Amino acid sequence: MVQVGFEPKIVFICPLCGKEVEVVYERGKGGWGSEHANCLNFTVLRTLPISQPATYGPLVFITLESDFSVMEAVEKLREVLGEEVDSLKRQKLEAGIKRLESRRGFAEKNMQRILEAIRSGVFGLKILSGKDTWAGVWRAGEKFFGIALSGNRVLRREEAILATSSQEELKKFVEYWLHYWEGGRAVSG
Repeated sequence: MVQVGFEPKIVFICPLCGKEVEVVYERGKGGWGSEHANCLNFTVLRTLPISQPATYGPLVFITLESDFSVMEAVEKLREVLGEEVDSLKRQKLEAGIKRLESRRGFAEKNMQRILEAIRSGVFGLKILSGKDTWAGVWRAGEKFFGIALSGNRVLRREEAILATSSQEELKKFVEYWLHYWEGGRAVSG
């Protein structure tokens, strides 16, 4: 039970810019989230997608959007924009579209530093591939674990599982799911 005025949050230092980050529980959205001023976004996973053998791991995950997922979100916002008549809401939607479009290439540009944060074991990584597909990786002990899932919460299926002590395999897994919809996989329409 939470008292009125109590705001559950986690505060830490961003591994990319070194500034303080607050991840706040968003009651209406039913989860944890943070936007960190055009830097990294974070979320909290209270239970790991793979419980065995990786029974422990980080609590805070860096959320990394693939370029495909960014463009997917932009397309959805443009659809909403096309239907919006309120000029103030249209301006906010246009600003949101510009902010999202500026995120293209962010993952590639910062990949090495993000992987270093994962290797530390302090943070996990949640990759939004797009089309209801995402992957998570984290370190537990001396091994890296990962899982890729697709579909909604009801019809979720595992696409891939990773358990390795190789940093090169970790990098390949991350890059694969970051570029999953590129190279002919994307279906138009």
